[in-house]
Amino acid sequence: MLCKNESGGDPGACLKEGRRVTRCATDLVNKMRENCLEQFETHWNCLELNNQEYYACRKPERSLNKCMFEKLVRLVKTIPGTPSSRKQIHEVENPIYTTIQR
Repeated sequence: MLCKNESGGDPGACLKEGRRVTRCATDLVNKMRENCLEQFETHWNCLELNNQEYYACRKPERSLNKCMFEKLVRLVKTIPGTPSSRKQIHEVENPIYTTIQR
């Protein structure tokens, strides 16, 4: 996205970066399948059954995160914009959930 913005919207200028991003994502998915397929499927099924709402699937997410971080050494999960003094939401042991009134 940054490349596209810097090149004035010319997608042809960013093909090299696009290939790198695609290769990286494909590599991550393949490594995840090799190492943590059961945990991924459990988390994915939870999201499917709960309308893609993450708060309902924190337990399977923790299991997937644990597997990924143990078996894929260089992987780190951080949520942009979270103050450094606060824990990341996926690291909170007993989070307090609120429901959104619509």
